[in-house]
Amino acid sequence: MKKMLGGVLLASLIAFPLTAAAADKDKEAKPKSQAPIVIEADEIYFSDLNGTMFAKGTVVITQDKTSLKGDLIRGNAKQNQIWIDDKANYSEPGVTLDGSQINYNYGNKNGSIATASGKIGKDIVVGQKIELLPGEYIIHDGTITGCPAKVPDYHVSATRVEIWPNDKMIAYNAKFWIKNTVIYSMPKYQKSLRKDAASEFPEIGHSSNDGAYIRQHLEYPFDDKFSAYTDLAYYSRRGFRPLYGLTDREKGFTLGVVYGYSVDGNDNWVKREPEFSLSFDTRQLFSLPINYSVWGSYGRWNDFTKSSWQKSYGVYFTGFPIKFGSSTSLVLGTGFSNTKQSYNNSSNNSYVYDATLTSEWSPELSTFLAYHYRRNISDLFSYNRPEMAREGDFGFSYQVDRLNKLSFVWAYDIGYSRLHDADLTWSHNLHCWQADITYRFKRSQLQVRFATKKF
Repeated sequence: MKKMLGGVLLASLIAFPLTAAAADKDKEAKPKSQAPIVIEADEIYFSDLNGTMFAKGTVVITQDKTSLKGDLIRGNAKQNQIWIDDKANYSEPGVTLDGSQINYNYGNKNGSIATASGKIGKDIVVGQKIELLPGEYIIHDGTITGCPAKVPDYHVSATRVEIWPNDKMIAYNAKFWIKNTVIYSMPKYQKSLRKDAASEFPEIGHSSNDGAYIRQHLEYPFDDKFSAYTDLAYYSRRGFRPLYGLTDREKGFTLGVVYGYSVDGNDNWVKREPEFSLSFDTRQLFSLPINYSVWGSYGRWNDFTKSSWQKSYGVYFTGFPIKFGSSTSLVLGTGFSNTKQSYNNSSNNSYVYDATLTSEWSPELSTFLAYHYRRNISDLFSYNRPEMAREGDFGFSYQVDRLNKLSFVWAYDIGYSRLHDADLTWSHNLHCWQADITYRFKRSQLQVRFATKKF
């Protein structure tokens, strides 16, 4: 029968060998501030004299949501230390690593694993050694990729990679590979791991207005807060249109300055010459089910027909999703912004109200229905400016098969009772890449995009 042991790594146990009853007694004696450590194994041996222990036979050690697995585990209860010489597994929510020569301290939650491979978040990692730290992982002489193939279509290799899950990663002496070819390298590279972050590999595409393009986002960190970045882009009908910026990410807010070109989803261009920005991290409004964000910017904008020093600030409130059953949710939002222009000495106060209902009808089919009301939407520049005061949107996404998906979006101008846009997108899975082809019926425009797939 498999034996179980719980407590502050055996520290207060005196039985030898240990029993499940002893484990329960030790769990009660342990301080409530620290989660209990539970050991399951075919055999468990412990010395209360010096704290030495070992367990063998499909051993599983668990503390809260962190677990270690191996066939033979050595440890020391007084030092809260565990050693596994042979094959072993380390796991916690969002992380699973296989390797050998694990050493781990349950007191300070520090450790390492050699010849390791597995997943950290959505990324697949391999390393000669991976350090395990609270909220951070450090990969030595390893690779990282989002491609789950046995031989990845693309990957990044580096002498050292620091990963903060759901936040960012920093790679040192990084090389960027497509199959077996290095396409570029950097002494230091930073990438956001947050949702919708830019890929570390180039994006290729085509639009009816701007022609064929290739663009690439690169970011270089000076320290853990301050970094420089660029969006390099070349369009066959526009030429080279890069964007450069500096970002200082402090606790609670972010400062930035940017210089260069930007384009929105409707092919409206603007050049910042430059623009400074301040944005505060999204926070909850007291104990209410509402989040809010505050931002401000100041800079010179140029759309190639006019230029103006523009000052903007605003606040936006987003309600927690309102659930209707297990597959439908409603999100409500509202906000205010003010924009002042030196070009015509204007000052415009805008108000927005949004409601979006999303439904997951099946693993293949999802729909959304949205309503947007904007008051005083007139602005000097077309870039990122709403095109309708009252807008109704409807769309669906249908996974036809493993490789193909269809999406359709209608945008209806409620104020003028007319269809404003109707966009059909075909998405094709190309292993670890994805091709998106969109036809905009009302505008008679075609958009093509080829980029790494988001898993």
